[in-house]
Amino acid sequence: MFLALFCNAQSGKPIKQEGAFSTALSAIIIDFKNNFSNIQSNELAGASSTNTYTSSICLPDAVHCTVERYNSEEDKSASWQALLFEGENYEDAVKAYKNVFKQVRTSTISGIDDKPVGFIGGLEKPDENIRFTVSTLRLSAINKKYKDFIASIELNNNMLGWEVTISLYRKKPDTEGSMIQ
Repeated sequence: MFLALFCNAQSGKPIKQEGAFSTALSAIIIDFKNNFSNIQSNELAGASSTNTYTSSICLPDAVHCTVERYNSEEDKSASWQALLFEGENYEDAVKAYKNVFKQVRTSTISGIDDKPVGFIGGLEKPDENIRFTVSTLRLSAINKKYKDFIASIELNNNMLGWEVTISLYRKKPDTEGSMIQ
């Protein structure tokens, strides 16, 4: 496994090491059943509505990996995030975005169900004229603890350039009433 406070990443380089990626991703996802508490490390400064911690398990070549906990009486959930690319070149960012998507999509996760599971979903095609693109993959697990568990891969343009991130969390079902009249 990969243990890191902040991982040795080189900004602007696409992620490689597919076997290592899948191994680290599996370990992170397995700890979701513990609300990511076993991989939570040192607390970082954060917003008052959340506590952010470094993750003791990081994906290969990630710039940094964190666990975020919500400070709410109603919501004690946590999510896991990693910054996997940062750079100014759009083509390099798209390459990294597609590579991360492919690695998540082809990863096999064991230890959740009787058989290994994977992610399902399609790649959202990026457009340089749009500042962000998000591809959402759903884990195909039967285990109820992993119901609605997703991997969200994002390509974002901010003031400093392009970023590729991944977030792992349980997407809560929409329970609010609709605006349909």
